[in-house]
Amino acid sequence: MEENISDRSGFVRLALGTGLTACGIAHLAKESGNRGLGALFVAAGAMKVAEGIFLYCPMKALINSNVKEAVATTFNEYLDGDSIMNAYNDFYTEKWGSGYSGSGTSQTANSGVHASTNVEKAASDIGQIVSNATQNDALKDVASQAVKSAASSGSGK
Repeated sequence: MEENISDRSGFVRLALGTGLTACGIAHLAKESGNRGLGALFVAAGAMKVAEGIFLYCPMKALINSNVKEAVATTFNEYLDGDSIMNAYNDFYTEKWGSGYSGSGTSQTANSGVHASTNVEKAASDIGQIVSNATQNDALKDVASQAVKSAASSGSGK
């Protein structure tokens, strides 16, 4: 059993657990008091006292393990190559229409023209974004050359 709460939190749990246990005992000592509520206070207080002594909280351990498992599952599930490519293709298909094909393997003559227009537009958009984002003139020149190169290769020039 590895400690999973700090010393300060342990002290607070010990103090509050002692107080909660005392309230539960006082509730049980009254003749007109609700016995179930008093027993619940004593049990909860004893649990908090034990957490404070051993510096271990089972609920925190359970939540941390579930969060770590969920993050690992999500990371592995959504960051594999197929998921990224599918998301990429879905995004660009939605943005530029069904004529866009990310792989470029199954295009007819008409959709090839449409796709090359989309590639030119994408290259132009990317170049514009890079140009606007950079303050360095050398980077702007490189971005404009890349756009010209992509546009000429996309149009078959």
